[in-house]
Amino acid sequence: MSSERTVKFPIENRMFGLDRLAKRLNALVSDGQIGDWHPGRWIDWNHTAIDIGFDSIADATLAEKHCREHVEYNRV
Repeated sequence: MSSERTVKFPIENRMFGLDRLAKRLNALVSDGQIGDWHPGRWIDWNHTAIDIGFDSIADATLAEKHCREHVEYNRV
């Protein structure tokens, strides 16, 4: 998978954080905003981030924008 279609998402609270990310991505799929997404590898043993692959660059861009905005909103 090309690097343009792969997004590294930061994860807080390990598997619980991954579950929240998966729910947000699945909501985008259900709404028809993006196609399928494909979990990749954790970037480290502490599970602080994970690579997620997408079917297109447009899907990767939209998912990254949507999920990063959600993370920033929740930090405020």
